Amino acid sequence: MKVLSEISVVSTLQDYQKFCRADPYSAHPRKVRSIEKIEKIARENGYDVLPLKELLEIPPSSGRGGLSVIPNGEVKIVKPANLTNLFFVDLTNCGGTTLEAYNSSEKGRLQNLDILVLSAAHAEGYIGTNTSIVHLDNDEKAICIGELIRLRPNIDKINPYYLTLYLNSIIGKHMLNYSVRGQTVHLYPKDIEYLPILLPPREIQDSIGNKLKQAIEAKIEAEKKRREVEEIFERNLGKIEIKKLGGYVFKLSQCLVAGRLDPHFYYPEFLKVLNILNNSDFEIKKLSELVEFSKETINPSNILQFVYVEIADVDLRYGFISSHSIVKGSNAPSRARKVIRKGALLIPLTRPYRGAIAIVDSRYDGAITTTGFSVSYPKLNSGIDSYYLCAFLKSPYGLIQLTQRMGNANYPAILEKDIANILVPILSNDDIKTISGNMQKIINNLLLSKQLRSQAMEELNKLLCLNDGGDKS
Repeated sequence: MKVLSEISVVSTLQDYQKFCRADPYSAHPRKVRSIEKIEKIARENGYDVLPLKELLEIPPSSGRGGLSVIPNGEVKIVKPANLTNLFFVDLTNCGGTTLEAYNSSEKGRLQNLDILVLSAAHAEGYIGTNTSIVHLDNDEKAICIGELIRLRPNIDKINPYYLTLYLNSIIGKHMLNYSVRGQTVHLYPKDIEYLPILLPPREIQDSIGNKLKQAIEAKIEAEKKRREVEEIFERNLGKIEIKKLGGYVFKLSQCLVAGRLDPHFYYPEFLKVLNILNNSDFEIKKLSELVEFSKETINPSNILQFVYVEIADVDLRYGFISSHSIVKGSNAPSRARKVIRKGALLIPLTRPYRGAIAIVDSRYDGAITTTGFSVSYPKLNSGIDSYYLCAFLKSPYGLIQLTQRMGNANYPAILEKDIANILVPILSNDDIKTISGNMQKIINNLLLSKQLRSQAMEELNKLLCLNDGGDKS
């Protein structure tokens, strides 16, 4: 058996009979070898291998089509975009539908610990990506659409988190990816009912599964803290929404006061933010009054290798450096010049409206970043730390000000001197303390989540005899 192309294979009649299908996907070598590997591990260790169907409370089923999105709908609609690389369903940005639609049919209705598998992708390679487990609060209701397949694990037979991670392993992805049919590479519930699931003793399942569970819980806790921060700013400053307007006019007197001629700055919806801040009951300070902008640079070509942080390495949602690269000094990008220290505030100078604002944690103390960041540190007597500033700048009131001060329409950018003029409200000491504390907890939870997920996958890969999840058989 050998691969002729990405989807074409030479196989045997026995292979096609085994899967009760005669299309090349069903007997793809990667799928066949994955199954053989599972069976070998089971034999050598005395583990069971059971078809997926036998480990579920009900057979796999597709979600529901034709759901209407209703503003403020009571029931959350889960789509493929809600599946995540932490392997849990992110419900924070779901559309909503009615309770009537939810109650009218069981199809697609979700329970806690259901697992969702992508079933429609229209291109090879996507099926099996980010299979995710459902976490619902007691009063939460959710329903998934037809592009997803719902699995409902029997928790007496298998740890649901172990099953989730197993399906996200290289072996699990190969089995899902090569169970698809047709030119649109669609996955059907009936085609995954008999996928072999390796069942080690329950204590091994729980050791792996509980690490993923804790990783997910840490990420959910980080999201709760982020929402608390958001609510504090809304409670103090109100909720701001930017509307799209047609033409508008502004006065010369406004230009003289602001010292700017760019029309973008005087967009009425942007000016609302400045008016609200200036008319609030809080002390308002310019960012330059609260921070010192760093000028510390280095020529990395003289360094053997270094940790390099780019704008793309920042998690846009949480103000967290989520990744980095190790770069040889001889191959250093021309923009790799700025040295960053623990506690630094990073503000992107390009496309700042995306919110790639972050705090430098201890992992990146002494790292090098791009000149595309403004790097600053709180002044000792300001009474404000980087965590509070990061939280404010990532709020609508901060992002709108950054957007307002951008230039260069083709490649939006902001100058550090314009960042210095960002207005920052000084909330009550209690609110500042809560916001700062929550931001620190967010970073700590995200670090813990990343560590636990890595440990869980490492333990599973060891069980499956995979090398760093990179088995491409």
